[in-house]
Amino acid sequence: MKSKRLIGLLLYTALPVWAFSQIKGTIVDIHQQPVEGATIVMQLLDSTYLEATISAADGTFMLKPEPESYQLIVQHLLYQTRQIKGRAHDVGIITLEPKDYNLEEVVIKGERPLVKVEDGRLGYDLSVLSEKRAVNNAYEAISKLPGVQESNGTLSLAGASSLTIVMNGKPTTMTADQLETLLRNTPVDRVEKAEVIYSAPPELHVRGAVINVVMKRSNDYSFQGELSTYYQNRYFSSGGANGNFRLSTPKVTLDVMYGADNAKIMEYTDLFSRHTLGDKVYEITQNEKLSTKSWMHNVRTALEYNINEKNRLNIAYTGSFTPDRNGRSIADGSFQQSTLDKFTENKMHNIAVQYSSGFGLELGGDYTRFTSDNNQTMLTQLTDNSENAYTLTGGSVLTVTLFMQTRNIVCPIIGV
Repeated sequence: MKSKRLIGLLLYTALPVWAFSQIKGTIVDIHQQPVEGATIVMQLLDSTYLEATISAADGTFMLKPEPESYQLIVQHLLYQTRQIKGRAHDVGIITLEPKDYNLEEVVIKGERPLVKVEDGRLGYDLSVLSEKRAVNNAYEAISKLPGVQESNGTLSLAGASSLTIVMNGKPTTMTADQLETLLRNTPVDRVEKAEVIYSAPPELHVRGAVINVVMKRSNDYSFQGELSTYYQNRYFSSGGANGNFRLSTPKVTLDVMYGADNAKIMEYTDLFSRHTLGDKVYEITQNEKLSTKSWMHNVRTALEYNINEKNRLNIAYTGSFTPDRNGRSIADGSFQQSTLDKFTENKMHNIAVQYSSGFGLELGGDYTRFTSDNNQTMLTQLTDNSENAYTLTGGSVLTVTLFMQTRNIVCPIIGV
Protein backbone atom coordinates (compact mmCIF):
# COMPACT_ATOMS: atom_id res chain seq x y z
CA MET A 1 0.00 0.00 0.00
CA LYS A 2 2.85 2.38 0.81
CA SER A 3 4.41 1.93 -2.62
CA LYS A 4 1.13 2.82 -4.33
CA ARG A 5 0.82 6.04 -2.35
CA LEU A 6 4.37 7.01 -3.26
CA ILE A 7 3.73 6.55 -7.00
CA GLY A 8 0.55 8.59 -6.79
CA LEU A 9 2.44 11.40 -5.06
CA LEU A 10 5.12 11.44 -7.76
CA LEU A 11 2.54 11.66 -10.54
CA TYR A 12 0.68 14.40 -8.73
CA THR A 13 3.78 16.57 -8.34
CA ALA A 14 4.96 15.97 -11.93
CA LEU A 15 1.86 17.34 -13.65
CA PRO A 16 2.33 20.99 -12.68
CA VAL A 17 5.98 20.86 -13.84
CA TRP A 18 4.91 19.73 -17.34
CA ALA A 19 2.25 22.41 -17.58
CA PHE A 20 4.75 25.04 -16.48
CA SER A 21 7.26 23.96 -19.15
CA GLN A 22 4.94 24.89 -22.00
CA ILE A 23 5.70 28.05 -23.97
CA LYS A 24 2.66 30.18 -24.71
CA GLY A 25 1.71 33.52 -26.24
CA THR A 26 -0.97 35.48 -28.10
CA ILE A 27 -1.01 36.70 -31.71
CA VAL A 28 -2.83 39.99 -32.44
CA ASP A 29 -2.99 42.54 -35.25
CA ILE A 30 -2.20 46.27 -35.04
CA HIS A 31 -5.74 46.87 -33.72
CA GLN A 32 -5.12 44.37 -30.89
CA GLN A 33 -7.60 41.92 -32.42
CA PRO A 34 -6.70 38.20 -32.16
CA VAL A 35 -5.24 36.57 -35.28
CA GLU A 36 -6.55 33.06 -35.92
CA GLY A 37 -4.73 30.55 -38.11
CA ALA A 38 -1.20 31.95 -37.78
CA THR A 39 1.52 29.29 -37.89
CA ILE A 40 4.15 29.46 -35.15
CA VAL A 41 7.37 27.52 -35.80
CA MET A 42 9.79 26.97 -32.90
CA GLN A 43 13.50 26.52 -33.60
CA LEU A 44 16.75 26.52 -31.71
CA LEU A 45 18.97 29.51 -32.39
CA ASP A 46 20.90 27.45 -34.98
CA SER A 47 17.61 26.96 -36.95
CA THR A 48 17.09 23.37 -35.75
CA TYR A 49 13.36 22.61 -36.00
CA LEU A 50 11.53 21.76 -32.75
CA GLU A 51 7.76 22.07 -33.19
CA ALA A 52 4.99 23.99 -34.95
CA THR A 53 1.44 24.94 -34.05
CA ILE A 54 -1.45 27.18 -35.16
CA SER A 55 -3.00 30.04 -33.20
CA ALA A 56 -6.55 29.51 -31.93
CA ALA A 57 -9.60 31.72 -32.50
CA ASP A 58 -8.56 33.93 -29.57
CA GLY A 59 -5.01 34.24 -30.95
CA THR A 60 -3.41 32.07 -28.28
CA PHE A 61 -0.90 29.30 -28.95
CA MET A 62 1.06 26.77 -26.90
CA LEU A 63 4.27 24.84 -27.60
CA LYS A 64 5.53 21.93 -25.50
CA PRO A 65 9.35 21.97 -25.85
CA GLU A 66 11.25 24.06 -23.32
CA PRO A 67 14.70 24.94 -24.70
CA GLU A 68 16.87 27.38 -22.81
CA SER A 69 16.88 29.73 -25.80
CA TYR A 70 14.69 29.60 -28.88
CA GLN A 71 13.32 31.57 -31.80
CA LEU A 72 9.75 31.71 -33.05
CA ILE A 73 8.74 32.28 -36.68
CA VAL A 74 5.19 33.62 -36.90
CA GLN A 75 3.58 33.45 -40.36
CA HIS A 76 0.18 34.32 -41.80
CA LEU A 77 -1.07 34.93 -45.33
CA LEU A 78 -2.37 38.42 -44.50
CA TYR A 79 0.52 39.63 -42.33
CA GLN A 80 4.26 40.17 -42.44
CA THR A 81 6.36 37.28 -41.15
CA ARG A 82 8.00 37.89 -37.76
CA GLN A 83 11.00 36.20 -36.15
CA ILE A 84 11.31 36.48 -32.37
CA LYS A 85 14.09 35.23 -30.09
CA GLY A 86 13.25 34.42 -26.49
CA ARG A 87 13.98 32.58 -23.26
CA ALA A 88 10.75 33.07 -21.29
CA HIS A 89 7.87 30.60 -20.92
CA ASP A 90 5.32 33.30 -21.75
CA VAL A 91 6.30 35.34 -24.80
CA GLY A 92 3.35 37.65 -24.23
CA ILE A 93 1.58 39.46 -27.06
CA ILE A 94 3.03 39.29 -30.58
CA THR A 95 1.72 41.97 -32.95
CA LEU A 96 1.67 41.29 -36.71
CA GLU A 97 1.88 44.04 -39.32
CA PRO A 98 -0.46 43.73 -42.34
CA LYS A 99 0.97 43.18 -45.79
CA ASP A 100 0.89 45.93 -48.39
CA TYR A 101 -1.92 44.54 -50.55
CA ASN A 102 -5.61 45.13 -49.92
CA LEU A 103 -6.82 42.71 -47.24
CA GLU A 104 -10.30 42.54 -48.78
CA GLU A 105 -8.80 40.85 -51.84
CA VAL A 106 -7.30 37.99 -49.88
CA VAL A 107 -9.75 37.30 -47.05
CA ILE A 108 -10.31 33.54 -46.98
CA LYS A 109 -13.91 32.57 -46.34
CA GLY A 110 -15.37 29.10 -45.84
CA GLU A 111 -14.85 26.05 -43.71
CA ARG A 112 -11.65 24.77 -45.34
CA PRO A 113 -8.53 25.81 -43.40
CA LEU A 114 -5.56 27.21 -45.30
CA VAL A 115 -2.94 25.35 -43.27
CA LYS A 116 -2.76 22.20 -41.13
CA VAL A 117 0.12 21.00 -38.94
CA GLU A 118 0.76 17.26 -39.31
CA ASP A 119 3.91 15.47 -38.10
CA GLY A 120 5.95 18.67 -38.18
CA ARG A 121 4.75 19.61 -41.67
CA LEU A 122 2.80 22.75 -42.52
CA GLY A 123 0.32 21.59 -45.17
CA TYR A 124 -1.12 24.47 -47.23
CA ASP A 125 -4.24 24.02 -49.38
CA LEU A 126 -3.31 25.92 -52.56
CA SER A 127 -6.89 25.84 -53.84
CA VAL A 128 -7.95 27.95 -50.84
CA LEU A 129 -5.07 30.34 -51.47
CA SER A 130 -5.87 30.74 -55.17
CA GLU A 131 -9.54 31.56 -54.57
CA LYS A 132 -8.71 35.14 -53.54
CA ARG A 133 -5.19 35.63 -54.87
CA ALA A 134 -4.24 36.21 -58.49
CA VAL A 135 -2.04 33.19 -59.19
CA ASN A 136 -1.59 31.66 -62.64
CA ASN A 137 0.33 28.49 -61.80
CA ALA A 138 1.70 26.34 -59.01
CA TYR A 139 4.98 28.25 -58.78
CA GLU A 140 3.25 31.58 -58.20
CA ALA A 141 1.04 29.99 -55.54
CA ILE A 142 4.07 28.60 -53.69
CA SER A 143 5.85 31.96 -53.83
CA LYS A 144 2.89 33.54 -51.99
CA LEU A 145 2.87 31.10 -49.08
CA PRO A 146 3.45 32.66 -45.65
CA GLY A 147 7.17 32.93 -44.93
CA VAL A 148 8.19 32.35 -48.56
CA GLN A 149 9.95 35.11 -50.48
CA GLU A 150 11.11 35.33 -54.09
CA SER A 151 14.16 37.33 -55.12
CA ASN A 152 15.60 37.22 -58.65
CA GLY A 153 13.85 33.94 -59.38
CA THR A 154 15.05 32.24 -56.18
CA LEU A 155 12.69 31.17 -53.39
CA SER A 156 13.67 31.42 -49.72
CA LEU A 157 11.92 30.52 -46.47
CA ALA A 158 12.03 32.60 -43.30
CA GLY A 159 14.10 30.86 -40.63
CA ALA A 160 15.77 28.45 -43.07
CA SER A 161 19.31 28.68 -44.42
CA SER A 162 18.37 26.84 -47.62
CA LEU A 163 15.20 25.75 -49.43
CA THR A 164 14.63 22.85 -51.82
CA ILE A 165 11.50 22.13 -53.88
CA VAL A 166 10.48 18.50 -54.43
CA MET A 167 7.43 16.85 -55.97
CA ASN A 168 5.40 14.06 -54.38
CA GLY A 169 7.99 13.60 -51.62
CA LYS A 170 10.71 12.34 -53.95
CA PRO A 171 14.08 13.89 -54.91
CA THR A 172 14.67 14.74 -58.55
CA THR A 173 17.69 15.12 -60.82
CA MET A 174 16.24 18.26 -62.39
CA THR A 175 17.91 21.55 -61.49
CA ALA A 176 16.10 24.29 -59.58
CA ASP A 177 15.56 26.25 -62.82
CA GLN A 178 14.15 23.20 -64.61
CA LEU A 179 11.82 22.43 -61.71
CA GLU A 180 10.69 26.07 -61.66
CA THR A 181 9.81 25.83 -65.37
CA LEU A 182 7.75 22.70 -64.67
CA LEU A 183 5.85 24.35 -61.80
CA ARG A 184 5.18 27.48 -63.88
CA ASN A 185 3.45 25.23 -66.42
CA THR A 186 1.45 23.34 -63.77
CA PRO A 187 -2.10 24.59 -63.00
CA VAL A 188 -2.89 25.22 -59.34
CA ASP A 189 -5.91 22.89 -59.42
CA ARG A 190 -3.60 19.93 -60.17
CA VAL A 191 -1.86 20.38 -56.81
CA GLU A 192 -3.39 18.78 -53.71
CA LYS A 193 -1.25 20.70 -51.21
CA ALA A 194 2.17 22.21 -50.56
CA GLU A 195 3.98 20.93 -47.47
CA VAL A 196 6.50 23.22 -45.79
CA ILE A 197 9.07 21.13 -43.89
CA TYR A 198 11.70 22.98 -41.87
CA SER A 199 13.76 19.84 -41.24
CA ALA A 200 13.96 17.62 -44.32
CA PRO A 201 13.49 13.86 -43.69
CA PRO A 202 16.46 11.58 -44.56
CA GLU A 203 14.75 9.97 -47.56
CA LEU A 204 14.86 13.28 -49.48
CA HIS A 205 18.69 13.40 -49.32
CA VAL A 206 18.77 17.19 -48.94
CA ARG A 207 19.67 19.55 -46.11
CA GLY A 208 17.68 22.47 -44.80
CA ALA A 209 14.03 23.21 -45.45
CA VAL A 210 11.83 21.62 -48.11
CA ILE A 211 8.58 22.49 -49.86
CA ASN A 212 6.94 19.27 -51.03
CA VAL A 213 4.45 19.79 -53.87
CA VAL A 214 1.89 16.97 -53.68
CA MET A 215 -0.04 16.40 -56.91
CA LYS A 216 -3.69 15.35 -56.90
CA ARG A 217 -4.79 11.79 -57.65
CA SER A 218 -8.10 10.94 -59.25
CA ASN A 219 -10.11 7.74 -58.76
CA ASP A 220 -13.17 8.48 -60.90
CA TYR A 221 -14.11 8.90 -64.57
CA SER A 222 -13.43 12.47 -65.64
CA PHE A 223 -11.89 14.68 -68.31
CA GLN A 224 -10.76 18.24 -67.79
CA GLY A 225 -8.50 20.69 -69.55
CA GLU A 226 -7.73 24.35 -69.99
CA LEU A 227 -6.03 26.76 -72.38
CA SER A 228 -4.38 30.06 -71.49
CA THR A 229 -2.39 32.74 -73.25
CA TYR A 230 -0.61 35.96 -72.33
CA TYR A 231 0.91 38.99 -74.04
CA GLN A 232 3.42 41.57 -72.88
CA ASN A 233 5.35 44.44 -74.40
CA ARG A 234 8.74 45.63 -73.18
CA TYR A 235 10.17 47.34 -76.24
CA PHE A 236 9.43 44.06 -78.07
CA SER A 237 6.08 42.28 -78.24
CA SER A 238 6.22 38.79 -76.73
CA GLY A 239 3.83 36.22 -75.33
CA GLY A 240 2.97 32.58 -75.03
CA ALA A 241 0.30 29.92 -74.72
CA ASN A 242 -0.24 26.98 -72.37
CA GLY A 243 -2.55 24.00 -72.55
CA ASN A 244 -3.19 20.95 -70.40
CA PHE A 245 -5.70 18.16 -69.99
CA ARG A 246 -6.31 15.26 -67.63
CA LEU A 247 -8.08 12.00 -68.45
CA SER A 248 -8.79 9.81 -65.45
CA THR A 249 -10.44 6.48 -64.74
CA PRO A 250 -10.38 4.39 -61.54
CA LYS A 251 -7.45 2.48 -63.04
CA VAL A 252 -5.46 5.00 -65.11
CA THR A 253 -4.82 8.76 -64.97
CA LEU A 254 -3.12 10.60 -67.83
CA ASP A 255 -1.83 14.18 -67.54
CA VAL A 256 -0.50 16.16 -70.52
CA MET A 257 0.81 19.73 -70.34
CA TYR A 258 2.42 21.89 -73.04
CA GLY A 259 3.57 25.49 -73.07
CA ALA A 260 5.24 27.67 -75.70
CA ASP A 261 6.77 31.06 -74.94
CA ASN A 262 8.16 33.61 -77.38
CA ALA A 263 10.65 35.69 -75.38
CA LYS A 264 12.14 38.95 -76.67
CA ILE A 265 14.29 41.07 -74.36
CA MET A 266 16.06 44.39 -74.86
CA GLU A 267 18.47 45.91 -72.32
CA TYR A 268 20.65 49.03 -72.31
CA THR A 269 23.71 49.60 -70.14
CA ASP A 270 25.55 52.93 -69.85
CA LEU A 271 28.90 53.02 -68.05
CA PHE A 272 30.78 56.16 -67.08
CA SER A 273 33.82 56.23 -64.80
CA ARG A 274 36.77 58.45 -63.92
CA HIS A 275 40.18 57.07 -63.05
CA THR A 276 43.06 59.09 -61.62
CA LEU A 277 46.59 58.15 -62.63
CA GLY A 278 49.25 60.49 -61.38
CA ASP A 279 47.95 64.03 -61.84
CA LYS A 280 45.62 63.15 -64.71
CA VAL A 281 41.97 62.11 -64.69
CA TYR A 282 40.87 59.68 -67.42
CA GLU A 283 37.22 59.35 -68.38
CA ILE A 284 36.00 55.96 -69.60
CA THR A 285 32.58 55.49 -71.19
CA GLN A 286 30.82 52.50 -72.69
CA ASN A 287 27.29 52.11 -74.03
CA GLU A 288 25.94 48.61 -74.59
CA LYS A 289 22.72 47.29 -76.12
CA LEU A 290 21.74 43.67 -75.53
CA SER A 291 18.89 41.91 -77.31
CA THR A 292 17.70 38.30 -77.01
CA LYS A 293 15.07 36.41 -78.98
CA SER A 294 14.01 32.79 -78.47
CA TRP A 295 11.19 30.26 -78.47
CA MET A 296 10.90 28.02 -75.41
CA HIS A 297 8.85 24.81 -75.39
CA ASN A 298 7.92 22.87 -72.25
CA VAL A 299 6.05 19.57 -72.16
CA ARG A 300 5.11 17.09 -69.45
CA THR A 301 3.29 13.78 -69.67
CA ALA A 302 2.45 11.75 -66.56
CA LEU A 303 0.79 8.35 -66.35
CA GLU A 304 -0.49 6.87 -63.09
CA TYR A 305 -1.57 3.23 -63.10
CA ASN A 306 -3.38 1.75 -60.11
CA ILE A 307 -2.45 -1.93 -60.27
CA ASN A 308 -4.82 -2.66 -57.41
CA GLU A 309 -5.97 -0.95 -54.23
CA LYS A 310 -2.52 -1.08 -52.63
CA ASN A 311 -0.04 -1.06 -55.54
CA ARG A 312 0.58 1.91 -57.82
CA LEU A 313 2.95 2.76 -60.69
CA ASN A 314 3.80 6.32 -61.81
CA ILE A 315 5.72 7.31 -64.94
CA ALA A 316 6.40 10.94 -65.90
CA TYR A 317 8.30 12.59 -68.75
CA THR A 318 9.32 16.26 -68.68
CA GLY A 319 10.97 18.06 -71.58
CA SER A 320 12.24 21.60 -72.07
CA PHE A 321 13.56 22.88 -75.39
CA THR A 322 15.00 26.17 -76.63
CA PRO A 323 15.85 25.32 -80.25
CA ASP A 324 17.10 28.69 -81.48
CA ARG A 325 18.12 31.36 -78.97
CA ASN A 326 19.71 34.38 -80.63
CA GLY A 327 21.49 37.08 -78.66
CA ARG A 328 23.32 40.19 -79.82
CA SER A 329 25.44 42.66 -77.87
CA ILE A 330 26.56 45.95 -79.45
CA ALA A 331 29.05 48.01 -77.42
CA ASP A 332 30.57 51.41 -78.14
CA GLY A 333 33.17 52.70 -75.70
CA SER A 334 36.28 54.78 -75.20
CA PHE A 335 38.63 52.07 -76.44
CA GLN A 336 36.71 49.92 -78.88
CA GLN A 337 33.50 49.13 -80.71
CA SER A 338 32.31 45.52 -80.69
CA THR A 339 29.50 43.29 -81.87
CA LEU A 340 28.89 39.89 -80.29
CA ASP A 341 26.42 37.40 -81.79
CA LYS A 342 25.54 34.31 -79.78
CA PHE A 343 23.43 31.34 -80.90
CA THR A 344 22.36 28.73 -78.34
CA GLU A 345 20.32 25.52 -78.44
CA ASN A 346 19.29 23.81 -75.17
CA LYS A 347 17.47 20.52 -74.60
CA MET A 348 16.40 18.83 -71.36
CA HIS A 349 14.80 15.40 -70.94
CA ASN A 350 13.68 13.97 -67.60
CA ILE A 351 12.06 10.60 -66.91
CA ALA A 352 10.84 9.62 -63.44
CA VAL A 353 9.45 6.20 -62.48
CA GLN A 354 7.99 5.30 -59.08
CA TYR A 355 6.42 2.12 -57.76
CA SER A 356 4.56 2.01 -54.43
CA SER A 357 3.54 -1.30 -52.86
CA GLY A 358 0.96 -2.06 -50.24
CA PHE A 359 3.51 -3.43 -47.74
CA GLY A 360 5.60 -0.24 -47.49
CA LEU A 361 8.19 -0.82 -50.22
CA GLU A 362 8.82 2.02 -52.67
CA LEU A 363 11.10 1.83 -55.69
CA GLY A 364 11.96 4.66 -58.03
CA GLY A 365 14.34 6.09 -60.55
CA ASP A 366 15.00 9.54 -61.99
CA TYR A 367 17.02 10.31 -65.13
CA THR A 368 17.91 13.71 -66.57
CA ARG A 369 19.89 14.56 -69.71
CA PHE A 370 20.73 18.16 -70.56
CA THR A 371 22.54 19.28 -73.72
CA SER A 372 23.64 22.76 -74.71
CA ASP A 373 25.26 23.87 -77.98
CA ASN A 374 26.47 27.41 -78.59
CA ASN A 375 28.23 29.40 -81.28
CA GLN A 376 29.65 32.89 -80.70
CA THR A 377 31.10 35.40 -83.15
CA MET A 378 32.71 38.66 -82.04
CA LEU A 379 33.94 41.58 -84.16
CA THR A 380 35.95 44.42 -82.58
CA GLN A 381 37.34 47.71 -83.88
CA LEU A 382 39.89 49.55 -81.73
CA THR A 383 40.54 53.29 -81.61
CA ASP A 384 43.44 52.88 -84.06
CA ASN A 385 40.94 51.38 -86.60
CA SER A 386 42.44 47.89 -86.30
CA GLU A 387 39.87 45.09 -86.47
CA ASN A 388 39.72 41.62 -84.95
CA ALA A 389 37.32 38.71 -85.33
CA TYR A 390 36.77 35.78 -82.96
CA THR A 391 34.67 32.64 -83.27
CA LEU A 392 33.92 30.26 -80.41
CA THR A 393 32.02 27.01 -80.75
CA GLY A 394 31.21 24.84 -77.77
CA GLY A 395 28.74 22.57 -76.09
CA SER A 396 28.06 20.53 -72.99
CA VAL A 397 26.24 17.36 -72.03
CA LEU A 398 25.06 16.60 -68.49
CA THR A 399 23.53 13.27 -67.51
CA VAL A 400 22.27 12.50 -63.99
CA THR A 401 20.75 9.20 -62.84
CA LEU A 402 19.17 8.59 -59.43
CA PHE A 403 17.78 5.34 -57.98
CA MET A 404 15.68 5.24 -54.81
CA GLN A 405 14.44 2.50 -52.51
CA THR A 406 12.59 2.99 -49.23
CA ARG A 407 10.79 0.61 -46.91
CA ASN A 408 8.39 1.73 -44.20
CA ILE A 409 8.36 -0.70 -41.28
CA VAL A 410 5.76 -0.49 -38.53
CA CYS A 411 6.68 -2.28 -35.29
CA PRO A 412 3.93 -2.81 -32.70
CA ILE A 413 4.75 -1.90 -29.11
CA ILE A 414 4.18 -4.90 -26.85
CA GLY A 415 2.08 -4.26 -23.80
CA VAL A 416 0.43 -1.03 -25.02
